[in-house]
Amino acid sequence: MIDPLMAFAALKTASSAISSAVKAGKDMTSLIGPITKLAKAEADLSFAAEKKGGILGKLTGTEQTAIDAHFRKEEAKRIRDEMRELFALFGSPGQWERLQAEIAAERVRRKKALQAEDKRKRRLKNTIIIVLSLVGGITIITLELMYLKGAL
Repeated sequence: MIDPLMAFAALKTASSAISSAVKAGKDMTSLIGPITKLAKAEADLSFAAEKKGGILGKLTGTEQTAIDAHFRKEEAKRIRDEMRELFALFGSPGQWERLQAEIAAERVRRKKALQAEDKRKRRLKNTIIIVLSLVGGITIITLELMYLKGAL
């Protein structure tokens, strides 16, 4: 499971790195690492929010989960707005739009990877349950047959 708090921390770190680089006048090609981290963090937060049961359902009550998720989303929106302003002031024309296109592509890729991993884990869990059920069933049938034959 993705830890939303870690994803949120990664979002803040990546946005800070991007903001610093934009203020320093660096080119977009030098920001590939932070942009990738930003997109992954946004995808992780989005995927965790979509998961059934909420983000922190196992740790706190439902109300606390909703409140925490709301404030993380608000903070992420504030960070995105702040970055948009920085790109408008210090970036080249169209740079923000290009960045958003890169982030959207990375977010889609990351979301698909997370969904595939989630599906793989569910499939593994189901396989284990089926195998254990079969072993248990065969054991019970074998013991019953041995009992009926008088071997037990």
